[in-house]
Amino acid sequence: KQSDLDGAQEMVDGIIKEKNCGPVFVRLAWHDSGTHDVSIPDSEWPKAGGAIGSIRFDPEINHGANAGLAGAVKILEPVKEAFPDISYA
Repeated sequence: KQSDLDGAQEMVDGIIKEKNCGPVFVRLAWHDSGTHDVSIPDSEWPKAGGAIGSIRFDPEINHGANAGLAGAVKILEPVKEAFPDISYA
C-alpha cells in the first residue's frame, strides 16, 4: 500500500542521510539488476534475474564483484523489518 511505500522511502532517505551510504546503495542496485540473463527463454521472471533483490543470496552476494555489498544489504534490513510487505527489490 502507498503508506508502506512512503514509509520505506522515508526510512531509506534517513539511512542515506545518516550513514552517507547513497553511493553504495546505487552500487547495490546496479549489481542486483546486473543479474538479468537475456538467454533465459522469454526472459521468464524471476528466473531471468534482474532487479529482484536476489543479490542478498549466496552465491551472488559472495561473488567477487559484489565485495562489500553484504554490508549495504544489512543496513537496509530495518526497512524490511518495518515494512515486510515491501519487496527487497
